[in-house]
Amino acid sequence: MSIKTDIYRSALRDYDSIKSASEAKRRELKRRIYEANPRLDEIDREINIAGAEAAKRIIKDPKNSEQIRFDMNARLYELETEKKLIYREMGITEDYFDSVYRCPKCKDTGMVDGKECSCFRQYLIQKAYGRSLLNELSEEESFETFNPDFYSRTDVDRHGVSPYENMRLIYANCLRFAERFGTEYKNLLLMGKTGLGKTFLCNSIAKRVLDDGFTVIYISAGRLFKTLQDEQFNRNEEEELDSFYDDVLSVDLLIIDDLGTEFSTSLVSAQFFNIINERMVNSIPTIISTNLTPDRIKEQYSDRVLSRLTDGFEFMTLTGDDIRIKKKFMQSI
Repeated sequence: MSIKTDIYRSALRDYDSIKSASEAKRRELKRRIYEANPRLDEIDREINIAGAEAAKRIIKDPKNSEQIRFDMNARLYELETEKKLIYREMGITEDYFDSVYRCPKCKDTGMVDGKECSCFRQYLIQKAYGRSLLNELSEEESFETFNPDFYSRTDVDRHGVSPYENMRLIYANCLRFAERFGTEYKNLLLMGKTGLGKTFLCNSIAKRVLDDGFTVIYISAGRLFKTLQDEQFNRNEEEELDSFYDDVLSVDLLIIDDLGTEFSTSLVSAQFFNIINERMVNSIPTIISTNLTPDRIKEQYSDRVLSRLTDGFEFMTLTGDDIRIKKKFMQSI
């Protein structure tokens, strides 16, 4: 990830503060639990001195070192078992103390096995580009809040499929994409008129993928191409670059919203092709939402763009009437 050094250093400082706050919360949580059952503190002290006592015994009696180690391990097992029984009576486990961490994988250190944790990489993305650039995720839009009843069950298309049935199939496909992310490579192209739920589905997928520990850039097409052009034409070779383009190519999931609403130029078309082609070559998933039909995509971007999308994306067309109008009407009743 190509983030400027000053942003990177600032993120490291932020994580130091986050970790310190989490550790303080963990200590306080443990203090309250141990205060409720003082035997836990005694067990910890006995565990801590068991190894030192065994080492002293081995120095004095090296011939019986194996027996001493066996006795030590047996005692440690007894103590750990007693501790777990006390925890069980209190309705907790050892992991209970780790609930204070924002990220249980890295325990708010930002590192796992010497590598950057996905939470830290996502934090870098948010810190570097933030609200001024990235789409904000709606707290109200997720797979759990999906309601297909806003879609007509009676109107049917030329294939005899209602918007309700169509949306249920698309929803299931998007949910499967999110659940299998990281183990199954796929790209999605969501098409349809405004107000049919494309952004809702993008939000739902982004949330699930983020919750599973992957990085996401979720951005409107207008912001994406404007930022890329600004980066390309305003470069100062003496300054270190953010290299937003590199992040767009390498992020675990790229979601481009509202393709076709940006100002169309030959440069935009070339950038769009390069992005989808590079990510496809490297088998990195991409989701695109658009109001355009395939014919309009071909007209606005070129034959080769449509051909690449056709080769590597699963096309899904949402149908029906603007559900946002229906929602507002139902809320006003």
